[in-house]
Amino acid sequence: MSKLQIDPQLLVQNELLEKLRNLQAIPVHPITTKYWSLGGSGGWLGTSTTGILKCPDGVGSFQHYVNGSIYYHPSTGAHEVHGLIKSRWKSLGWERSFLGYPKTDETATPDGIGRFNHFQGGSIYWSPSTGAWEVHGAIRSKYSSLGWERSFLKYPLTNENTCPDGVGRYNHFQGGSIYWSPSTGAHEVHGAIRSHWASLGWERSALGYPTSDELVVFGGAARISHFQHGSIYWSSTAGVRVLKERVRVHVKILTMPTRFTINEQFAAMQEVYAVAGIRVDCATTETLNLPTLADVDVGGCTMGSVTPEQVTLFGNRNFVGSNDVVVYFVNSTVPGYNGCAAFPSGRPGCVVVRTASRWTLGHEFGHVLGLSHVNNNDRLMTGNGTFNITNPPPNLTSGESSTMRSSGLSTNL
Repeated sequence: MSKLQIDPQLLVQNELLEKLRNLQAIPVHPITTKYWSLGGSGGWLGTSTTGILKCPDGVGSFQHYVNGSIYYHPSTGAHEVHGLIKSRWKSLGWERSFLGYPKTDETATPDGIGRFNHFQGGSIYWSPSTGAWEVHGAIRSKYSSLGWERSFLKYPLTNENTCPDGVGRYNHFQGGSIYWSPSTGAHEVHGAIRSHWASLGWERSALGYPTSDELVVFGGAARISHFQHGSIYWSSTAGVRVLKERVRVHVKILTMPTRFTINEQFAAMQEVYAVAGIRVDCATTETLNLPTLADVDVGGCTMGSVTPEQVTLFGNRNFVGSNDVVVYFVNSTVPGYNGCAAFPSGRPGCVVVRTASRWTLGHEFGHVLGLSHVNNNDRLMTGNGTFNITNPPPNLTSGESSTMRSSGLSTNL
């Protein structure tokens, strides 16, 4: 019986195939894959200076190179960090810091100037003029919502720091700051309002922490930021004013104003009242279908003396608190005035006609707060008609401001 002959060349081929199968079974580490994708030893990272090592936190892996590092985590994948962003991350404690592992490679910012890496717990932003700084948590979320480095804040100038009062946190940026506290959340402050708040002592001042971002005042050119215990108002004419009291105003519309919008009238009122340190809050707006009262009889428009139509009109106080003031926008008064501040007892308010001047609302409201007419057209309370005001915005004296604040209709912030 003859023996089966096996081709020796076939045996060699089978051995090679088996070796290839064994090679294919050896996984390539994600760090190696990332390194190859960046050009390997011929890329900008250069040659490795360590092997692939386990991170001190026992979860991920890393490898250092001449010009950077690659870090890997099972949930984030492998990403490179280098330069000043890497140095900042290192100074915070690498992956064991609050930032955790990188979630992106270093990437050019959309404005084309800086660079950033996002991490599990925050981000590090770098620009040539600011260096590399981290942002995280609620402050980072606020920064993101405003548009990152393309917002007016631009790039961070600090890491997130603890406030001197030991309660809150902050980051300073090129164009302002973001402050956070447990009770107020994160809000930005910038420009002249920020400068004034800083001059008062930041969060340790009487104002406390910001409770709003900087806001546009009634659609106009003025700005305001609210704080725990007051507000800071700014306009090009009034400058910076600290507002420590407020009046709550409710708007009832029978006829829409035609000469100046409601917002324009409120903006003008706030401009003047800021001098008195009073913030004007428009609490509610309601349209009233009362055609028989749109041309309301106000009699002699004398405090303490009202007509039946005024009694009926001023009875419309839905959602109005006892110390709140209502302004009724009407078509006209009979006889004809720009407005009238005579109101029934216990129902503080005024009427303003649709063709009133920009300053009529503030003027009539001033009467509600206890002010009388004066014979001076530079003043808000001129008795010669607010169309004749010669010094816009018109003045309030310190005595008038004191009277307004002690009227019982303004409350402390």
